[in-house]
Amino acid sequence: MALTDQEKERVRYHLGYPEVQPAVAITFGIPRPIQTAFLVETAMNYLLPVAENRVRSILGVLDGVECRLIDAQDRLAAKKIDSLELRDDEPAQLETEYQRWGFRLADTLGVPVYAYSTKYRRGGNKTITNVSVG
Repeated sequence: MALTDQEKERVRYHLGYPEVQPAVAITFGIPRPIQTAFLVETAMNYLLPVAENRVRSILGVLDGVECRLIDAQDRLAAKKIDSLELRDDEPAQLETEYQRWGFRLADTLGVPVYAYSTKYRRGGNKTITNVSVG
């Protein structure tokens, strides 16, 4: 059974790809084609049947980490509850874990994460490099 449309949407989302038509993506006010999007679409359409369960499993992990990240927002205000001390860096650690699994999804599909995605800029995505011009 091939990936469903909903699973394909989750792949795009977790890899950081915009959920818009390519002409709608805009950089500095100019429509920007999403050059690597076709790689993701092709990979999902030609995914080996034996790899489908692995992709689904990784999607489940990514969904779970994202839910834990959302839940962590409630704990940002507290430092300590009785004798339990909460981690100050829980959201950052969850973001790192999210990236780890996102890169595994990208590796499984043989595609890059979306280079302009802010969720992959922090620690690990070396696709975008700022160059000083002065």
